Amino acid sequence: MAQTPRRLTPNRSVLHGFGAALRQWRVCRGLSQRALGGLVHVSGDLIGKVEKAERWPSARLVESCEAALQTGGELVRFLSVLERERRLTGVGYRWVDSVDGQLRAVMDHPGEPDLLRSWHEQLAVLAISGNRTGYAGMASTAQAKISAAATIGRRGSAADRREVLIAQALWAEFLSWIDEQSDAAEADAWLRRAQQHAVEANVPVLTSYVLMRQSQRAIERYDPGNAAALAQRALEEDLLPGRIRALLLVRQAQAYAMGGDEDAWAASIDKAHKIAGSADWESELPVDVGGHCDPVYVTAHEAHCRLLLGQPAAAADLYEQLLRHWPAQWRVDEALCRSALSTAYVHSGDVERAATEATNALALATATSSARALRWLNPTAVALRQQTAVPEAAAFVFAYRQTTLKACNH
Repeated sequence: MAQTPRRLTPNRSVLHGFGAALRQWRVCRGLSQRALGGLVHVSGDLIGKVEKAERWPSARLVESCEAALQTGGELVRFLSVLERERRLTGVGYRWVDSVDGQLRAVMDHPGEPDLLRSWHEQLAVLAISGNRTGYAGMASTAQAKISAAATIGRRGSAADRREVLIAQALWAEFLSWIDEQSDAAEADAWLRRAQQHAVEANVPVLTSYVLMRQSQRAIERYDPGNAAALAQRALEEDLLPGRIRALLLVRQAQAYAMGGDEDAWAASIDKAHKIAGSADWESELPVDVGGHCDPVYVTAHEAHCRLLLGQPAAAADLYEQLLRHWPAQWRVDEALCRSALSTAYVHSGDVERAATEATNALALATATSSARALRWLNPTAVALRQQTAVPEAAAFVFAYRQTTLKACNH
């Protein structure tokens, strides 16, 4: 009888994340551990130990697995952060289990500035991984980084303190994003903390980015006036990288659309499209926080604006075009996109397609533990409760009810 593969925990550390990604791609390519080992000239046993985070992969092994599995660069992106995580034990870190089962880095000898740079790289990897698999289990890592950074700041120089504040702001903003994917109760508090650190560090670009996130939270709360004001305040900063300016214009467009101002939203989204297609991405930040703002992102939010303006057919057309070529790694965002598309179909009177897309979105929301996507599905669920004579609608309403009840019980 075949042995059941051990469940992996990709969010415990970068090493665990790489092991999970390696297994995912190996299984996707239909290879056993022994078969992959043969392709990269190591034993199948070593492949198994790397997947279970019991052995560190060498750079050569990572590159060989990348070439054999053709992951589009996903495996080699782990190289630098794997090396830095491996070195942490040599510069005053030890790894311990936290109460939620996640590995946590504990500093015995704080004050190593290089550690902050390694954290920036880890943050970038976690952000990518979170959109693919969900953000469950990442909060304790972020909280540990903020706590450790504070320790470094108390013992370091003035120059180190500025770097510490930047790190704290970035991780606090990431924590706000994690909370927004779950119950959103603490998201605003973490954004206020991120704003405080960004202002104290005197980094206008980071301050403007956090204002953009606060504007986004206002949109989620259906507060268009506050959302527009926050975006406008940030846009008054002259030296903003193109992607961050485009993000702010998207928030502004959403606020105008929510308020029913068709001329203003069109002007803002048009400017965002033009900037998103440019190459002005320079930033003093150690992490490319606006890297996700590309033409696909702007078009998705244009579709959302059209839905807010009562143009469901136009919104559905845009969502359909995007989903034909949707990036495979953006699974959390795909859940949101399909949720919005289901709402567009509801308002267009296409009940069957609304139920089909809502079911697809529900599967993604469940797989990535995204309560935010479940919230986005609620309007469709409410509408389809009146359409249970349609089998697809009845099936979705039942599945949605079961999923939300399970989420409440946890």
